[in-house]
Amino acid sequence: MAAADAEAEDAADETDESETMPAEGMTVVVRAEVLQKVVDQLLTIVDEAIFRIGYDGLSVRAVDPANVAMVDLDVDPGAFESVGDGSFPIGVNLQKLDSYIDGASGGDLITLSVDPEVRKVNIDHTNVEVEMAGIDPGAMRGEPDLPGDIDHRAEFEVDAKVLADAVENADLVSDHVELKADIDEEALVVTGRGDIDEIETVVGEDELSDANFPEKVTSLFSLPYLVGGSQGGSKYGGILKPLSSGTELTGKLDDEMPVFLDYEFADGYGSVEMMLAPRIQSN
Repeated sequence: MAAADAEAEDAADETDESETMPAEGMTVVVRAEVLQKVVDQLLTIVDEAIFRIGYDGLSVRAVDPANVAMVDLDVDPGAFESVGDGSFPIGVNLQKLDSYIDGASGGDLITLSVDPEVRKVNIDHTNVEVEMAGIDPGAMRGEPDLPGDIDHRAEFEVDAKVLADAVENADLVSDHVELKADIDEEALVVTGRGDIDEIETVVGEDELSDANFPEKVTSLFSLPYLVGGSQGGSKYGGILKPLSSGTELTGKLDDEMPVFLDYEFADGYGSVEMMLAPRIQSN
């Protein structure tokens, strides 16, 4: 993932011909629950991100400072009440945006108006009006490139809460977790190994919505990047933290390879792909 940063930074200054901004700016309207989901997921790995927003909806791609976790997020225009005539990239301080939309919830409508001349984002919802300074994307860390196709041998579908609970069990004894697709158990086995104690959670056929485990594969991951972790590490909350029970999560796993975790939101108009690099075991 680190190798992708240099290419991404080189590309940051290039202008995409599809990105246009009307002279009077651009305005989009979206439900609070949709925008909040976007912010919550991004805050698991970064404090700021580049929003590409407009008539194509919203797309954001970010990688954490240590190049361990990545989030690629898209929201189709169908999730918006209204999209603007243009399309524009603008850097956003996610902590500030989170605070400014805190008073809106559920189906409350949030209006975002981008002023290109002064690089401001005006936020209107309920009885609140905010003028928030945007960030020049050229002054920010470049967006990461998506990794090339990885032919994972194991795939599964599971309720996000089931996986999060299993991973949090591992956090009781360790700062890392082993995910294993076990063909003998026909299960996803989640294991935490400490210096003395070991805890194993078996997510079996009754909890897996679907599974394709043709071979046994195993990979190790840092817990703080998945659920925050009580053992220290990343200052962020973990990529599984914003997900609630009922969210169908698709996972792709292979030996000492990045794990891919995907889910949809906003009635299928929003999609998230998360990638977490493995923690390589030392011999």
